[in-house]
Amino acid sequence: MIEIKNLTKKFGSNTILDNITFSVKKGEVLGFLGPNGAGKTTTMKIITSFWSPTSGQVEVDGLDARKNSLGIRKRIGYLPETVPLYDDMLVFEYLKFVAEIRGLAKEGIKRAATNGAHANALNMKQRIKEVVKLCGLAGVIRQPIEELSKGYRQRVGLAQAIMHDPDILILDEPTTGLDPNQIIEIRNLIKELAKEKTIILSTHILGEVSATCDRVIIINKGKIAGEGSPAELAKKAGARELIYVKIKGPREEVFGKLKAMENVVKAEIKDKESENVYGYEIEPRTGIDLRESLSMAVMNNGWSILEFNKKLVSLEDVFRELTK
Repeated sequence: MIEIKNLTKKFGSNTILDNITFSVKKGEVLGFLGPNGAGKTTTMKIITSFWSPTSGQVEVDGLDARKNSLGIRKRIGYLPETVPLYDDMLVFEYLKFVAEIRGLAKEGIKRAATNGAHANALNMKQRIKEVVKLCGLAGVIRQPIEELSKGYRQRVGLAQAIMHDPDILILDEPTTGLDPNQIIEIRNLIKELAKEKTIILSTHILGEVSATCDRVIIINKGKIAGEGSPAELAKKAGARELIYVKIKGPREEVFGKLKAMENVVKAEIKDKESENVYGYEIEPRTGIDLRESLSMAVMNNGWSILEFNKKLVSLEDVFRELTK
């Protein structure tokens, strides 16, 4: 669906993208991650034909971005980081405006010759109704955009991106500035859209990527630093098991014993619950089960285990490892 080959973008002597290559399959949800200034937004603007590359090839649904930018824009719905809204419009007025500039009105005019003007007017009206329902905008449809909360503004932004029912969605930080409830609402909406669309999603909220994306690309300083599913990235980054244990006992004695245990690569004090109750994170040697020896060490010293769990390295850990 999207093919990027040897893509480079320079502004003067500053190289923003440095010869990157990747593809996105039809129906795939791709998480596009990276620190600020890594080149994520630049890549998205090139895919959507807002900017042209310095060199390299970009194809969207078989169309060359250099030769057919208008054709590509018809196939893509784009939500930039700064949502393109007109604050003085009512929500309905804005959605009607978007429908018209996206060609829905022209489609209606073409059909008028055979189906009648009334049927064609309903065509655009029906699509606006569908988008309003999908994006949860019914309650604010007659409100001025300037009065909307940040969450509803994002919903309106998504509505304009999907109005023409594109096969591809490019979403740049769709949950930026939202509270936790709003993030969950937008995330659920993206999951619903993902059932029928190919999506590239840029975000700094890594939990969002794990929840919604089939594959992840991590970009750093204009180069691809990692690519694969979250599990594959963890493996490539040297996935390791970590143990978190909360122990009641003298902190320095406990910490000293944990660090000195056989087959312990690293131990850290993570948090404090109360006096003499601390949480510790332990990295065992690969393939070693520390549970029994850890329990014996605690019992032999007269301490108590209050909490114990194991975890694999997280996507956040991989991100820090690949972009540090």
